[in-house]
Amino acid sequence: MTRHDPPAGIMDYNSVHDHKNQSHTYPSQSCGVRDSNEKTPILHTGDKTPLSYGSNGDVNHYDYHTLPYHTASTTITTTTTATRFWILTVFSVLSWVQGVQWNTWGPISESMGAAFPGWGSSTVAMMANWGTIMFVVFVFPMCWATQRYGLRKVVLASTALIFLGTAIRCVTTAGPVFTIMCHLCAILVGVASTVVLAAPIVIASDWFPPHERTTALAVMMGTNQLSGVGSYLEPLLVREPGPDVTVYEIQSDVMMLMYIGAGISVVLLLAVLVYFPSKPAIPPSLTSSTGRLAFQPAFHTLIKNRCWMWLMVTSGVIVGPFVAWGNVLNYSLLPLGLHQDDAMWVGQISVVLSSLSPVASGRFNDLVKGHVRSTLILLMLATTICCYWFLLLSYGVLAPSKWQVYVSVVGGTAFNYATYPLLYEVGVDLAYPAPEILVSGALTAAENLMSTLFLLVFFLPDAGYLWMTYVLVLSTSVTILPLLLIKFSYVRASIDAPYH
Repeated sequence: MTRHDPPAGIMDYNSVHDHKNQSHTYPSQSCGVRDSNEKTPILHTGDKTPLSYGSNGDVNHYDYHTLPYHTASTTITTTTTATRFWILTVFSVLSWVQGVQWNTWGPISESMGAAFPGWGSSTVAMMANWGTIMFVVFVFPMCWATQRYGLRKVVLASTALIFLGTAIRCVTTAGPVFTIMCHLCAILVGVASTVVLAAPIVIASDWFPPHERTTALAVMMGTNQLSGVGSYLEPLLVREPGPDVTVYEIQSDVMMLMYIGAGISVVLLLAVLVYFPSKPAIPPSLTSSTGRLAFQPAFHTLIKNRCWMWLMVTSGVIVGPFVAWGNVLNYSLLPLGLHQDDAMWVGQISVVLSSLSPVASGRFNDLVKGHVRSTLILLMLATTICCYWFLLLSYGVLAPSKWQVYVSVVGGTAFNYATYPLLYEVGVDLAYPAPEILVSGALTAAENLMSTLFLLVFFLPDAGYLWMTYVLVLSTSVTILPLLLIKFSYVRASIDAPYH
């Protein structure tokens, strides 16, 4: 446990010499003191913030933007507890469950088409698209609610929505009713995804010290991607159409899958009810103890920050198409002669490696500071090479073989997903002291918007499937240029570093 007890007034971080005995003074209403509802401390007009913005919102240097503030100083104590691992585990499971439910139908698309009338590629794509649409619609209200009511309440609401959605699918297998229930479930899971996809950066910042922050973020992102393991195991439960398989048998298999999803969801809901506080009683770092801008001023600050806006667009183009592609991967593999069972194993290996790659890149970022740009560019180059390889296979320029399909798909997915935690860390630093939930929500909204546009192409007549590979190549190559031009900053690391 470290205590930071400063002299009166605002301290310049760059002048710190005695790291163990120096401390930081915050305005009394903006420090790390938690109220009974565990709401996020808000910086009001006039509060001192360790940041100065230029006319375009770029970070200039670490001095203070002057606003009226309270003169009382507060001693800040920082520490970490083992409770953070419970929070990480519960939220990671929530992230996994939400990902499984979002990607339920793609891996068993052939079975659904045979057993349920009207379940073609557009229906499967729409089930996934509900998630991206609902995210874009509800993400900013969720960001406001998180600041207003605290993380516990929005996580509890998210878990309850997933349980409700999975439960209503268990009512019947009657064609029209079942399809409607599946659409409603997809909508509810999509609303819940606003918390699941935007909150990891908040949990990492509020519960973990600086040297664990990116790793914790990557673990939560990785478990969401690992949900694909559950999804791509579905063909082991749901039989593939064939001469010896009846429609009734496939429908029974699908209903068993629905029961399993509802059962897991209710257990998770109970875990969140038992214990899931918004924040620790004592913050793990100085930046996690400081206040954040209120929602509306923070939103305006982000819009004026040109570097951050460029990063948001770049992140959306990098991440969005790949996320959507995972839901409809079957259709890219069909022209290469790989059917549902083959696609299951391609998907499984892709998911496992792409859930580990963010953890590897996140841990590297925690251990080796100051190399985010070069790491991102190398990862994007590797992703582009794999996507171009798959493009050549898809068009027959290279004679397709299973090992090439496996390596190109798995490699491209793993390299792409490794960029996620790095993009979010850069985004939070560029926007500091905007609240992490708003920054993460906006970045994820951009990604979901790109995913939505990607999946909407399935509704165009005679669009085919080969266009997907072109999009992947372009989205991972043209985005390298903005990464070269964006001015990166390490605001939080500069503030926290003297004390850790």
